[in-house]
Amino acid sequence: MAAHPAPIHEPVPAPEVPLLAIFAGLIVVAVVAIGLVIAVPSTLTLIAALGTVIAFAILVTWMLARMIGPED
Repeated sequence: MAAHPAPIHEPVPAPEVPLLAIFAGLIVVAVVAIGLVIAVPSTLTLIAALGTVIAFAILVTWMLARMIGPED
């Protein structure tokens, strides 16, 4: 009698919850940065808002690269 083949394990897709939380956080940060620029219009708040947006863009790119993984 032949042995039964081992069951095929399908890869489990990565959950989308971390990505959703990242984008929700980015929306909150963007609203706060825009609110600060509107409430206290100065060069310092504009630079701080741009710095925040740039920093979060770099962070999101890095996190997505880690989630996706290296290309083979």
